[in-house]
Amino acid sequence: MHFELAGKKVRILAAAVTAFIIIFVAVNYRLYLDPELDLAHGYALFIVSLVCAVGAGLLIAVKAWVDEKYKMLANTVLFFVMPIFSMQMVECFNSKFIWNFSVKTGLANYMVYLVFYLIFYLITGRYHMTGLIVNIALYVWSLINYFVELFRGTPFIPFDLVTIGTGMEVADGYTYELSWNLILGSILFFLVYLFNKRSVNMKPRKLKFKLLSKFAAAGYLAVVLLTFFFTDFSTNVGYKPDFWNQARGYHKTGSFFNFCLNTKYLIVQKPSGYNAEEIEDTVYEVLEEAGVDPDSDTSTNLLTGENDYTASTDGEYPNIIFIMNESWADLGNLGDLETNEDYMPFIHSLTENTIKGYVTVPVFGSGTSNSEYEALTGNSISFLPAGCNVYQSYLNNETPSLVSTLSTLGYSLTAYHPYYGAGWNRESVYPLLGFDDFISIEDFIDEDIIETYKSNSNVLEYQQLLEERYEDGDEMLLRRFISDSYDYSMVEDMYESRDEDEPFFVFNVTMQNHGGYTVSYSNFYQKIYTTNLSTSYTKANRYLSLVYETDAAFEELLEYYSNVDEPTIICMFGDHLPSIEDEFYEELLGVDSLDNLTTEQELSRYEIPFVIWANYDIEEAEVDSISVNYLSTLLSQVAGLPQTQYNKYLSVLYQTMPVISSVGYVDAEGTVYASGESTPYDDLLLQYSQIAYNSLLDSENKADSVFYLGE
Repeated sequence: MHFELAGKKVRILAAAVTAFIIIFVAVNYRLYLDPELDLAHGYALFIVSLVCAVGAGLLIAVKAWVDEKYKMLANTVLFFVMPIFSMQMVECFNSKFIWNFSVKTGLANYMVYLVFYLIFYLITGRYHMTGLIVNIALYVWSLINYFVELFRGTPFIPFDLVTIGTGMEVADGYTYELSWNLILGSILFFLVYLFNKRSVNMKPRKLKFKLLSKFAAAGYLAVVLLTFFFTDFSTNVGYKPDFWNQARGYHKTGSFFNFCLNTKYLIVQKPSGYNAEEIEDTVYEVLEEAGVDPDSDTSTNLLTGENDYTASTDGEYPNIIFIMNESWADLGNLGDLETNEDYMPFIHSLTENTIKGYVTVPVFGSGTSNSEYEALTGNSISFLPAGCNVYQSYLNNETPSLVSTLSTLGYSLTAYHPYYGAGWNRESVYPLLGFDDFISIEDFIDEDIIETYKSNSNVLEYQQLLEERYEDGDEMLLRRFISDSYDYSMVEDMYESRDEDEPFFVFNVTMQNHGGYTVSYSNFYQKIYTTNLSTSYTKANRYLSLVYETDAAFEELLEYYSNVDEPTIICMFGDHLPSIEDEFYEELLGVDSLDNLTTEQELSRYEIPFVIWANYDIEEAEVDSISVNYLSTLLSQVAGLPQTQYNKYLSVLYQTMPVISSVGYVDAEGTVYASGESTPYDDLLLQYSQIAYNSLLDSENKADSVFYLGE
């Protein structure tokens, strides 16, 4: 191999590129002093970036030549080395470097990257083209994964591909800031591109060598892919998605590697031993063993465990307002949190005719509709592939729910969400759950205003247009979303215009507290801030101030219904904790990294407050432990409604396993089990998974008598 300088114009270009990168890195040197990096590490990365800038210039300015007889070998070696460069480029966005991996993990990552190189080699037959396609795709994937994890606190997983529309709708709520990861990762991408330019599209001249290269590549792909997708080999050697904490898995064993691991779980398998014809008998047997007569009107009281629950006998049912409040959480539940004043004073003080506590939801930071699905249907997503979105992927047929039960009882059935109706596929899903009407933001704000805002994301103009067009336009927004106060006033309007011959039901998904929390707004005054933490967390303080506004709005709502004569029950719960500073959560939980949480600590990040209040006498209670799949059953019992066989089953199941979640389980004694861990209740969980599978996915063999009243 020998080298020579390129022509003068190319050398000038190389110098200009080098100078630009060096200046850009130098101007942004403070980004390398990231608090998550120690000072020495930050300076080392800064120096690496400068060295890479020089390397880029040399790759442009210096040409390398290989003797003809070694050209095939040299380019083939470069082809098989390129996946290592690609791996480092990708992991830079993940704040990891290939020397951080064990030899086994590094080899596993390399094998996955090589799969994609060989796939495109078989398609194109060209080294250079393969490297170009693969590395552009990997760079784009790295950017997506980086921003997804930055915004919501969890990484990009295969199921996000089917929710990309909703993701784009909410992405404009976040701010995009430069970081050392973006700088160095982009420089490495440029270097990989320049290395790839060195490759030459060599083709074996003899037919036998052509066939050998193709068969060798195809053979490798067959062995790796068949082993991966159709055997448990990867699991047995210690590589499977970290279902408990996807971010931890991505950081420990490689981001793109873990993304690929998740693809194995895209297809929902029938639970072991599943037989649709046995579902009804299984439920009946469970009820009889618990001392409940399946054919009677009695059921287990979910809260007391006694088999003395009976539905109201007069056929008069209360109005029900079921609210899932966006990103509503009580951060003080995580640890010792002090603020300048109580951020939830009304709800914290609420006791009369109230049941409240903390409910475990299946998602953190995003994934609203999965919490919604569990709350409405009683089905847990813990039996489905990690990271799935039920509304987008699986809910394609009529599915039994609280709504279908209320339909049988003659309720009016309205879903209300003051944001875009297409989000999370709700326009298609809600009718399948039994709703008669769906009111979204498009139904009460004129299309031209919405389209104007969508086109420019100008909140000030949005606010101005609303004030000009609507009498109460100045009250609609808090930040850029419909406020909880205005949201609840619309619920009150719906109630006042209801059909008085039908009991009133509305399921309301709010928007006020949606992320992000970086930008300040002229229409939002922050009142709450922490007083006992080591630093001021901007996002956390802004979020706590939003929670304060939610509390005030909820007080207004309850005050309104306190003056309503008709019996009314209001249930509010949150969908997930907010995606705010990791450092805030780490300090509150007392850990140096969220990757090092205990099972109990991790579960606490999925505990959300809930409150059930009535404007008439109900028995008060504090609920220590419950997961959201039980919430509609609890609500229906508080309302005195007849119970489906499934409600009865869930009431019995709750007595043994009060928390069943995608992140873990808690039994009646308070013992915590991590997701994927063997438990004494594996048979019980399998049984529940079979019933939930029948409810959601086996539309042709659904056990209607279990899920519907009067079947």
